Amino acid sequence: MKKIHINIFFVGFIIFLFIQCDYRTPSRVRFSKVCDIEIPKTVEVIRDEYHNVWQDYAIYYEIKLTKESQDNLTESIRKSKFYNPKIFINEYVTEDMFLEIDSFKAVWAETKNGYMFKNELGRDNYQALIDTVSRIAKFQEMHD
Repeated sequence: MKKIHINIFFVGFIIFLFIQCDYRTPSRVRFSKVCDIEIPKTVEVIRDEYHNVWQDYAIYYEIKLTKESQDNLTESIRKSKFYNPKIFINEYVTEDMFLEIDSFKAVWAETKNGYMFKNELGRDNYQALIDTVSRIAKFQEMHD
């Protein structure tokens, strides 16, 4: 009986640690994978926030780019399977702009100040805005 109490305590303690440590995939890795780009490692992180509201959550990741890291990121965007060189986004993304690859609809496109990424995947929404003038990159993930 004593051994069962110790095992239950141990399992409960491990679950408590995972909850308290906020274990999740690092934002740079998470957005690199979803957006099909390589976010440079040598950037200044301005914002990296995780907001959890019951089953819904939001992740905000904002970085400051150097000239070199911006060039690397821009090159990576142009190599992305979601990059559509035929469109230019003025204000918002429309349904016909998405590229569907492996049942994931998304698009990288040029804007007047850089690049924008948007997806359509049910309750998970991703967005990125790369401003090549200010050299600021903003990434968001929303789940509701």
